[in-house]
Amino acid sequence: MLAWLLRRFKDTEFYFKWQQRAEEKKADRVKIAFPVAIGLSTLGAVWAFSSYQQQSQTSKNYIMSTTPTIFMHGWSSSLRAEQSFIKVGTEQNIVTEEMVIHVTRDNKLQVQGRLTGNNDNPVILVQFDNNRVGEVRYAQGLHRIVAYLKNRYNIKNFNVVGHSMGAYAWVYYSMYWGADPIIPRLNKMVVLAGPYNGILDKGHANQPTSGNLANLWDDAPHENSLNKAGRPKIIHEEYQTLLARKPNFPTNTRVLNIYGDLKDGTASDGLVTIQSVKSLRYLVSDRARSYQEFEVKGEGGQHSRLHINNPVVNDKLTDYLWGK
Repeated sequence: MLAWLLRRFKDTEFYFKWQQRAEEKKADRVKIAFPVAIGLSTLGAVWAFSSYQQQSQTSKNYIMSTTPTIFMHGWSSSLRAEQSFIKVGTEQNIVTEEMVIHVTRDNKLQVQGRLTGNNDNPVILVQFDNNRVGEVRYAQGLHRIVAYLKNRYNIKNFNVVGHSMGAYAWVYYSMYWGADPIIPRLNKMVVLAGPYNGILDKGHANQPTSGNLANLWDDAPHENSLNKAGRPKIIHEEYQTLLARKPNFPTNTRVLNIYGDLKDGTASDGLVTIQSVKSLRYLVSDRARSYQEFEVKGEGGQHSRLHINNPVVNDKLTDYLWGK
């Protein structure tokens, strides 16, 4: 009986019109879905092509390798200062942030991430949880990090970047351990605003007023000068420490020394004088594989702004470390 009623219903005009409307709605859905699918496919193809073009351009202009680059912050700073340096590189797939290593207050290493062994120019960011221990303790911590990377990943060579007291720390590291054939080879060193021979006494709140570190803030504008060879007329204690180790600087290391000049009459970046940062030349130029200086003038050359979203510095650093 049910089957008979269903056959009779299908023979009615109502069923015919209902079926016709259903077919029309289905056709409308197909009309809408087809261009949407085509659009999505097109967008996917455009994205894939754009990604391919970007990767192709990167490989054309930059060297992609497994060599890690270790970034070190300055006095009273943090790894946030280092992340600004690699912003351009990460956005353009030139580098990959693979590790963060904390040096704890009790001098232990806390490691986040790992070296993958991929040709992606791995970056390692260093954070001293006690960020006011000074340049010597910084250098000792960096030595422990390099030893860890050697033992854990058997790295053969590496690059470094340091800002301010972090720059001094890398130079100190190089003078004491850089020529050791047992440890990995230091390829390229980029140092910014390094206080190698004094820091301006500005009376800042984070400036130590007692102890050995207080002696670092003993410079004044136009107080010192360099001779033709780059040797300072006045040699401060921290410079004498490096000077005594000058013959130990590794001969295979390329050095880029970046500094700022506010052009405000102080011949400084506001914290480190030009003579202090340029005194590095006398320490390393006759030993280093190559030595370059790069000046940033005006507001962009201010001590802290050298590492805060500074496109001039970021482009120079990126090209120097990874450019072909």
